[in-house]
Amino acid sequence: MNPDKKHTILLVDDLPQNLLALKSILDRPDRKIITCQSGNEALQVLLKEKVSLILVDVQMPDMDGYEFVEIVKSYPSTAYIPTIFVTAISNEPKFMNKAYDLGAIDFLFKPLLTEVTRKKVDSFLRIWDYDQELKILNDKLVQKNKELEHFAHIIAHDLKSPLGNIQTLIDLIEEEHILEPEGELADLFDMVKTSSKSMSKLIEDLLYYSKNVENNEGKENVNIESAFEEVLKLINPPANVNIIKENLNNYVQFQPIAFRQILSNLLSNSIKYNDKEIAKVTVSFDSDNAKLSVIDNGPGIDDKYHDKIFEMFQTLGNKSNRESSTGIGLNLVKKLIERNNVTIKVNNIPNYGSAFVISELKVLIDS
Repeated sequence: MNPDKKHTILLVDDLPQNLLALKSILDRPDRKIITCQSGNEALQVLLKEKVSLILVDVQMPDMDGYEFVEIVKSYPSTAYIPTIFVTAISNEPKFMNKAYDLGAIDFLFKPLLTEVTRKKVDSFLRIWDYDQELKILNDKLVQKNKELEHFAHIIAHDLKSPLGNIQTLIDLIEEEHILEPEGELADLFDMVKTSSKSMSKLIEDLLYYSKNVENNEGKENVNIESAFEEVLKLINPPANVNIIKENLNNYVQFQPIAFRQILSNLLSNSIKYNDKEIAKVTVSFDSDNAKLSVIDNGPGIDDKYHDKIFEMFQTLGNKSNRESSTGIGLNLVKKLIERNNVTIKVNNIPNYGSAFVISELKVLIDS
């Protein structure tokens, strides 16, 4: 394509005089106009040219305009090209509906009105330009996200080893009674333990995020109760936490590791931010409506934060009774939810707490 030509327009009509008239209306220095007298000829052009807009006559022998557009829209490489039907057929709804169903964006009726034809084509070419700009920006954004995830993976991996050494030394000091801290020293030692656990959680989330948000494993039949019990063993809730299970012996189709990671983050948050002397966390499955809920009797979450909490590095500043939040966990939950084609939202329960509800799960009747 000539670099001086901004757009390529494909005109398809079996009558040479119609092509000549339409070309004369649309021709401009910054446009390349290609004319074809059949659908088959036009399809060959589309194999070689990057076309910005197609104008096609409806009534043609061998392959009419409807058949041509149906073929064009069936291939990913050409489906995005905007198409206008040029027709002498009356503008009855049945003809127009058929064209729109096939993916046409507009009609031009013969005899053509010169200014109307030019303005319509100008408008759709501007839309094409905006669409191309958005695609470029989206590609750049995707690339930046990949770079960020790769960077997070490298940083987290490099931090994991020295932090592991610190935690090993802390455990050794406690087990071997090398140090018997008291008073202010004991408080400082507890701060070191808490900080190391917080950093460990941050690194785990970063590593999991960088590995699994894009390159996730296939879906399997997951037993909710079994996955929940595995998570519960890892979390090891304190004695003041009352865990309630309701109807969990069901199967859903989900990525197994992702499912456990989601449960782990939701359950950990429900415990971490609970402000009650006896914390209650209910994990409940509604098989009729395909919903899984994690409900707590904590302080609740203000409505204005219901979307914000799922953003990367967002925390609400709520006082935690355990380690601090990394601000990654719920964003990771959101990403893994989206990868599994389900939804999640948070609701406040008046005079009780909050509920995280996962909806649109695919429930398996027999497993």
